[in-house]
Amino acid sequence: MLDKRYKEDSLTALLFDGYEESKLLSAIRIEEEDMTYEELYCKALKIASILKESDAHNETVAIVGHRKFSTYVGILGVLFAGCNYTPINPKGAKSKILEILSDSKVKHLVGDYASISKLQYQLENNDLVGKLIITPLCCIKDKEAQSWKDKTEVDKKDPLLNPVDSDDSHLAYTLYTSGSTGKPKGVQVTRRNLFSYLKALDQLWDIPDGFRMSQFHDLSFDPSVSDIFYTFCNKGTLCVVPEDELMVPSDFIIREKLDIWSSVPTIGLFMSRMGALSDGKYPDLKIVRHAGEPFSVALAKSWQGAAPNASIENHYGPTETTIDVSRYIYDPDSKFSNFNNNIMPIGKSFPNMKIAIVSDELEEIVDKNQRGEIVFCGPQVSNGYLNDQSKTDEYFVRFSWDNSNELWYKSGDLGFINNNGDIECAGRKDSQIKIGGRRVEIGEIEAALSHFDITRGAVVVPIRNELEIVVACAAFVVSDLSNADVGEIRKQSARFLDDIFFPKKVFFIKDFPRSQSGKIDRKALEKLAEQVMST
Repeated sequence: MLDKRYKEDSLTALLFDGYEESKLLSAIRIEEEDMTYEELYCKALKIASILKESDAHNETVAIVGHRKFSTYVGILGVLFAGCNYTPINPKGAKSKILEILSDSKVKHLVGDYASISKLQYQLENNDLVGKLIITPLCCIKDKEAQSWKDKTEVDKKDPLLNPVDSDDSHLAYTLYTSGSTGKPKGVQVTRRNLFSYLKALDQLWDIPDGFRMSQFHDLSFDPSVSDIFYTFCNKGTLCVVPEDELMVPSDFIIREKLDIWSSVPTIGLFMSRMGALSDGKYPDLKIVRHAGEPFSVALAKSWQGAAPNASIENHYGPTETTIDVSRYIYDPDSKFSNFNNNIMPIGKSFPNMKIAIVSDELEEIVDKNQRGEIVFCGPQVSNGYLNDQSKTDEYFVRFSWDNSNELWYKSGDLGFINNNGDIECAGRKDSQIKIGGRRVEIGEIEAALSHFDITRGAVVVPIRNELEIVVACAAFVVSDLSNADVGEIRKQSARFLDDIFFPKKVFFIKDFPRSQSGKIDRKALEKLAEQVMST
């Protein structure tokens, strides 16, 4: 419920001003161990103090690792130092990590020792990285002097009394999404963008202090930002899902007595197949939030049965517009239930955001039930892409029909407004897909395969399940590959591509089907892949 803190229009104030009232509350819970808000903020302010002494201000700091106390201490510490963060998963593709470190001009890394030590290759090849701040060991390494401060020394560091003043036009974080050329795009999200999102969500959700929120999403996927900051700004407990329970988190939901569960729909579908969405299984849940993929009506119905006291919600929004810009709440009694492809709508816009459906020419807003591109305008629209003004100018535009002269973001998603005034998605204009809630351009996968002679020229197509959700992809090549060849290419591709995006199957094809215009017929290849994989 909206309170006076939002009147100050400051992300730092939102995070810090309620701290005294919540010191003794549990802030984070990992593997049945709790960290109080007092511990969290004290450690974060020590990290902020170290960064300040290192002359780090309004710069990008890499957060290395995930699902550890050091992760969340680091994120808050970076923001309290007046800086912004970009997440680095040490398990990710080496070339992508190096590109992120270089593109964002990272000079400092924050994380646990085990995670940072996995980046030896990237650090040796990136002269920009100067100092490492490693928690919970809390060591600093100066790259030039090769000197270390041990845990005892840093623990003696006095925390800052207050966070560093930072203008809300400054960045909060930069998240890297897939690019069509294989080069990741850095989406720049300001403190004001994030503040506006949290303010909007607080108007939509009314939940008491002390609530328990899941932290399921990878840090590179922006629903993680919602998990973390909505919880910390509203005196909740962030319950971090262990790696080994990510696919079937049913025991975790019950054991941790969660009030809010947030994940991608694919996890719910898997839970359903495993019998983990039986009626009345999760009576404590108050909100079930899905985002990142199409959310089917059938799955929403299953969730409603399993969590009868919960609001079953479909949230939608590109990274470029700060997490979510719309939501739809499942209503089993609604007369408006005949949705496109039996997929739940993305609903209506968040407070203070505007959504429109525009024609292919982008010159006018289309009528109800007419399809067009979904575009957004409002305080959550981000600053565009780091070091790529041409791409920013392409997607962040002004329209002649909008007298406000504000910037709109062109999502590339197609949709229409149904008879109930809710927006329904109808696919994408380009070849971007999402697997496990993480998005990737088909071109990025093809670019990775092009590094090898026998897969050069590969054509990649998505594989969808019965609910039209992309669950994997397949590649077609004109070379006849052995299983050993495919295994070796998968291994070598880890330099360029995260494993989740590597094609599930690589097919030999003598010649590609082509359209009348001479282009490769990708739809025909999709059908062929589905036929072969279903036999």
